[in-house]
Amino acid sequence: MTLLAQTEARYLRTPVLRANADGTATLWTVEWHELGESLVERTIAADASVMGVPQELAQEFHGISVLDRTVSPPAVANDVALEDVASCEGARVVVTRNEGVSRVLLTRDGAAPLCVWEAFGTAAAVAIATQGDGHWVAFHHNVREDTLKPDITKWIELRYVDASGAVHAVAQPMRERDRDREGEEQGFEFPSLVVNADGALTIYGRGSHCFYRQNVTRAGFSERLALGVGTWGCRGRRVACVRLEGGTLLTARREREGIVVERHEAAEGGAPSLVRADVRRVAESARARTLHDETFLLPSGQRNLFGDIHQHSAHSDGCGTADEPFVRARELYGDDFCALSDHESFLGKRVGPGEWAYLQAVAEHHNDPGAFATILAYEWTGRSYPGPGHKVVYMPRPGSPIVSRDVVTEGRDVVAQVRALGGFSVPHHVGWTGANEDAHDPIGQPVWEICSCHGCYEFAEHPLGQRGDLRDHMVDAVLRRGHRFGFIACSDGHGLLWHHGVGRKRDPFRTGLTVVQATECTREAILEAIRARRCYATSGARIHLDVRVGDLPMGSELATDDAVRIVARARGAGTIRSIRLVGPSGVLATSDGTGREAHIEASLCAPYVYARVEQEDGEMAWSSPIFTNAKG
Repeated sequence: MTLLAQTEARYLRTPVLRANADGTATLWTVEWHELGESLVERTIAADASVMGVPQELAQEFHGISVLDRTVSPPAVANDVALEDVASCEGARVVVTRNEGVSRVLLTRDGAAPLCVWEAFGTAAAVAIATQGDGHWVAFHHNVREDTLKPDITKWIELRYVDASGAVHAVAQPMRERDRDREGEEQGFEFPSLVVNADGALTIYGRGSHCFYRQNVTRAGFSERLALGVGTWGCRGRRVACVRLEGGTLLTARREREGIVVERHEAAEGGAPSLVRADVRRVAESARARTLHDETFLLPSGQRNLFGDIHQHSAHSDGCGTADEPFVRARELYGDDFCALSDHESFLGKRVGPGEWAYLQAVAEHHNDPGAFATILAYEWTGRSYPGPGHKVVYMPRPGSPIVSRDVVTEGRDVVAQVRALGGFSVPHHVGWTGANEDAHDPIGQPVWEICSCHGCYEFAEHPLGQRGDLRDHMVDAVLRRGHRFGFIACSDGHGLLWHHGVGRKRDPFRTGLTVVQATECTREAILEAIRARRCYATSGARIHLDVRVGDLPMGSELATDDAVRIVARARGAGTIRSIRLVGPSGVLATSDGTGREAHIEASLCAPYVYARVEQEDGEMAWSSPIFTNAKG
């Protein structure tokens, strides 16, 4: 084994391997240093050692966003679709998506594309390898084998397309595949393929915590063999692999400490037995998107728009590609907007200018103003309390640089610098990693995330549960000390069932939703609503809520110390138990729900008041507070 270690001065990512005729291999990596990002070439011996001196092939001072792996040497590119393309020896496989249906298509020698797999769900990360006159195709997807409906965790699918175009699957079932598996290690995604001389196949893939190897032979699928130590952290997405003359396999993968190059023995045992595969895997009731409720009317032509703007992919410590959160939000959940907010520096991961450019480009690709909006975001990951904790950063437009925790280490400085760039910051899971109260700025930090897969931080010992016990950092405690901010909620989902045993729901992506009141579904309108605190939080249910003082919406500041007449109404996703108005002393007024509807009016004198909606099933919603100059 050889480790190409990353340092503070050099960060490595995206390994690509090619076999050479002389029994060696060529390894390319993207390397980020003080001058920019470069594509670096190394020769690797059969024992995984580095030969000679690395060669810098290309340097992009603005960053290398993505590599075209379909050519040799890999070319610097800007096409976000290249993450879903693979090719070899005249054959090309690609994933297409339309209206929630993913299709895996194989094209050979210019012929018409063959559909290898089709289902309602997200397929991604294709790989291809030649065997005889046919081709192995692998990819991951989230469609259950039993119900044919999309789920959360992703597993690798393997297909063989023979010379006639017939599509086959391995006769024996894949070992260890379990879409209901709980705990920290779940899923198997981002496949790479190597075919041995006798037809045996090796799959390399990524779990949520570890890389794995799995052989496929005449006997079927072997058990998965873990590569490295499977601990929580940020690592690469795909294992690069080649077979050298004589059967030796070389692999390269990015672990927390850098690029690991290893020599493995090839699989033996002959080609696997095959059966004809069902290409189309669409259940009749699979596509059941949530429909918008347009009857909950708001003043001035506004409507409630729902979205999740804090979640993670395999670009940090989550699962799946950068595309999948946007596809999932729009096509599977029917949300109006979405953001991917991967950690920019955390647990061995650093997002350089090239990868940040790529993540922005993916968000831009899915942005569809008027129909579906995408928000540009990343997570600044400071030290837990007594450090500054974590903040998600939201930027108004592409092109802004990352304010990195490796350079800007204090919360007040990141809030100020992000504000100067036109963005804003949002603290989250404050009772666990800390509220960083001293850094609060009502303009640079207009809202706080109140609920996620980690629990609810409205107050200590909340009925929805919470990680951490920093009671003085809970939202109610900070509001009582005079700070002003609105509320949002997000999933902070990483793609694991029950968020590896911590979350309160099986589906981590429905543990928090942000709702904004806006006249149009655009990035600009959504960010403006959040800045104005014209927004609210839900625990993941599509609860409609509106709170007003006269013509003024939730989040408003009133220059009065007299009582104000507050009107709140809600429509639940289920039966509403109650709607309550909450201030510094707790519940100030309450009203029972009537089926799915609830309404309350009260004249109150308090420095802040917000509405809390509770459904019979435990789901909740919280409006951003209305603030006045009243005392105590």
